[in-house]
Amino acid sequence: MLCKRPISPEETEREFPHVVEMLVPEEGFASKLIAIRQFHTLRGIEARPGRRRRESGRDYIRWCFADPGVAAEFADEFGGTIGEQHSS
Repeated sequence: MLCKRPISPEETEREFPHVVEMLVPEEGFASKLIAIRQFHTLRGIEARPGRRRRESGRDYIRWCFADPGVAAEFADEFGGTIGEQHSS
């Protein structure tokens, strides 16, 4: 049986270069996470979180997409900043 190793956030961002970076609410995503999962399910795509970062005491997460149009739809629906993958 072939076992795949988990894909790293860096690899995810290389394979799915259209990213939406979101500030994680202090109370977490809570019910918004259900809506985020539904967004992906309705489009037949897998949720691909990328790297996380912490700045000024706040957490950020990057959601990664293969299609720039889907990334734009995601940002329109859930907020966040659209950008291309970059090294950091």
